[in-house]
Amino acid sequence: MTQLDLFAALEEEPKPIPAAFTAPKAPPAPSRPTLTAAATPARPHRVKPSGDPHGHAMRVGEAVAGVWHRQHGGPHIEVPIGIVAALSLIRQKDGSGPDLKAQILAQDRTQLIAMYREIWSTHWMHRPDLIDRARILHEWLNDEEIDDHRAYLVRAVTKAALAQGLFDLTGHSDPYLRAQTDVLSPVMTLVRSSGAQQGLGEYHTPAPIADALAAGTIVGIPFAVKEPRAGEHIHDPAAGSGGLLRSAAQYLREHDFDPAQFQWSMVDIDEIAAACAAVNSIIWNLGPRVTVACADSIANPNAVEEAMEHARAVFAHRDEMLGKARIIAALRQTEHLLEQASAIAA
Repeated sequence: MTQLDLFAALEEEPKPIPAAFTAPKAPPAPSRPTLTAAATPARPHRVKPSGDPHGHAMRVGEAVAGVWHRQHGGPHIEVPIGIVAALSLIRQKDGSGPDLKAQILAQDRTQLIAMYREIWSTHWMHRPDLIDRARILHEWLNDEEIDDHRAYLVRAVTKAALAQGLFDLTGHSDPYLRAQTDVLSPVMTLVRSSGAQQGLGEYHTPAPIADALAAGTIVGIPFAVKEPRAGEHIHDPAAGSGGLLRSAAQYLREHDFDPAQFQWSMVDIDEIAAACAAVNSIIWNLGPRVTVACADSIANPNAVEEAMEHARAVFAHRDEMLGKARIIAALRQTEHLLEQASAIAA
């Protein structure tokens, strides 16, 4: 039995991009019923898993960075980050079934590359806007021929990430458990040289500080009487890979809110960081109203609005491609039926 479940996080039909928000005005109607905290059904107390998920994520990053640099992966750090991102998007169909890690590593180089292409294309069907934002992490897979050294690196990075228990962090069906940490942040930080980090001014907020900042931002001044309201806009103008919004989503879940009831936007000047934020918003299940922009939020205060316009164009392209695919499928089915009828008549 194949354990790879590419559709685990997808809804039945791809949805169009939600209407734009205009903060601080009243937000547009969300795609699902809006609930206030009082109206939200009581949920059982969430029990956090034992151990240190942030330390675990760091070990994954160290393993991936170690194998990449030891095997002379070179400057194309989007490759190892993209591999970890793609693996983080999949789930295991049956937890008691065959081992998914073993099935992945049993594939030959052609099958492994094909698997990664399928992961990205499958998620593009559902969230073309976010997968397009993450383009830098997967466009290297568009090469018709993957040379032997890169194919070797793909397998080595895959093995390193899985050996360090990546699926123990990202393979849960419950998005609350998947959002216990940001696994892409240490991978991105550790494969990138210190000089490049300094040049970008890239400093990631430690997770405990992010948790405290998220609680203070959402609730306001400590002990103030202010609760989150469904439909509110949560924005980070220097998001990195989205760590602060991860903390915010966890805070909301712990207080019986669904992050999908809120609007989320992130901006980062670094293309790889913005790509990671886009993938993370899927991993953490932030919902349908997420916008990720790659821009300088100080120089371009309209970055989010421009990213939303681009996202609408990407959704329109997706819909056009799906329409053409359905027409082609219908024509092929008609041809098949005609061939069957001709064979019977003969």
